[in-house]
Amino acid sequence: MNETQLRELVTRIVREMFAGAEQQQPAPAAGESDKPNALVLFSGALLGFDAALEALGRLKEHVNLDWRQTDSASRILDQARIEELGMTPAAESLVQAHDLLIVPTLTANLAAKVAHGIGDCLASNVMAEFIMLNKPVVVSEVGVCPDAPEKQEWFPAMPAGYQEMLRGNLDALRSFGVHLTRPEFLDSAVGAALDPSQKLAEAPVSPPRRATNIPPEPAANTGVIDCDKRLLTESDVMGIPDGATVRLRPRALVTALARDRARKHRITLVDPSLPQLAPPPVSPTA
Repeated sequence: MNETQLRELVTRIVREMFAGAEQQQPAPAAGESDKPNALVLFSGALLGFDAALEALGRLKEHVNLDWRQTDSASRILDQARIEELGMTPAAESLVQAHDLLIVPTLTANLAAKVAHGIGDCLASNVMAEFIMLNKPVVVSEVGVCPDAPEKQEWFPAMPAGYQEMLRGNLDALRSFGVHLTRPEFLDSAVGAALDPSQKLAEAPVSPPRRATNIPPEPAANTGVIDCDKRLLTESDVMGIPDGATVRLRPRALVTALARDRARKHRITLVDPSLPQLAPPPVSPTA
């Protein structure tokens, strides 16, 4: 056998080997290749964990779920319950190999970092990269939102200024295109993120924000709402009825946006330590 015949023989053998390997590859399950790939990133927020797992269990039928967790999540969350979902551990290509990101247990720490562009850990870098690539990001916000009943139950005396800081971080994430929802609606929110044309009435985003420490209705005998907050913000004014009068605590601070909203809705803000000034009239066509 000369050299030319030897080369032809080797080439034929290699081709037969590759052909046999391709035939032995298992065929993908029906519909498997059509499913989007999602990365589930657990951070160390315990609030909403149970409801989030139930939503992820429902989501498995429609989305391929890979998962990764932070160090704090590995210490705080029930690892056995996470493994029961049968998700695939993700080690590489956390962003490029996935169509969307799901954060079922968002912490205030992670929210603050991403809101301010800080990428000093795996979770904040992954979340930031999904956002910058304009890939869908769906998070459960109850571990951060001060208006969530679960958060209020754990921290009933949270200062108003700290609440505003948490709301501001969530507002920043929302402005980045992040989908904020409650843990029990994660599966529906993912569907809406993948197909914005869907109407998912059962998947509300973050709950409407009410003013804290402000009664929803004025007192029957005076028609005046008493507000004991040191700082009144625009989100607080959103919970006050149009045309109401709010008696502030002496020398309370009122943000410019709060004053502007009060003026537009004919809300009178009264500081007992200052002369009362009625809001300027609003044109009927305004």
